[in-house]
Amino acid sequence: EKKGEKKEEKKLDDSRPPVDTLLASDGKSLIMGRCGSYRDGKGAANEGKQLKWFTDCMEQDCALSLNDHIGCRYLDGDGFCYNTAKAQKWCLDNKLSTYCQNDGGDEWGWASAKMGTADGDVTGWTPAKDVALYDEKTGKAKYDDSGQEASFSCACLKNCACEWGINLDKSKCRCASGGQEKVVGDQTTAMPRILDPKSSNSKGKCGCICGHKYGKIEAKK
Repeated sequence: EKKGEKKEEKKLDDSRPPVDTLLASDGKSLIMGRCGSYRDGKGAANEGKQLKWFTDCMEQDCALSLNDHIGCRYLDGDGFCYNTAKAQKWCLDNKLSTYCQNDGGDEWGWASAKMGTADGDVTGWTPAKDVALYDEKTGKAKYDDSGQEASFSCACLKNCACEWGINLDKSKCRCASGGQEKVVGDQTTAMPRILDPKSSNSKGKCGCICGHKYGKIEAKK
């Protein structure tokens, strides 16, 4: 490329991917079960159910990100992980597809699966933030008393298994790294205490909280 010449932009490919690669026959993204429940039902669900579905969805996506055979480098347009190794690989091989533009980047993909550069115990995956709450009566985004769109964010503990009580004080997590595990996502979210010693049974699991300002612990039950 000569100095002063404008670099040619590569044109995106908006053709549909093969059926059962990224999309089901109905055109919906192939994602984890609870993410599908949220996607399909959020407009008619009450606040508590929206938060529960989304929290469960983040736990499923988080656990998927820890699976070094699949991972979660590529997400659909709603920000949910494509849920198979075939889908992840298809996006890697078809980076110009409009269905593969939600790319977490190399740090979100496992080196062992030749999907990126992650080679430790976790990838760079983080949970969603600034997610809109919906009004179950209108099916549209909900607004608070000040006229701002009501939203919530999520925080997760990777390689951790959590037991949820009636409140945060009654909840606890056991993690593969013991008490050293760091929270990913929303840093303002209060998380349950982490018990020592290390728990190898927690590897590959996640504990997440979404919407702590809206009574997430109660919604979890």
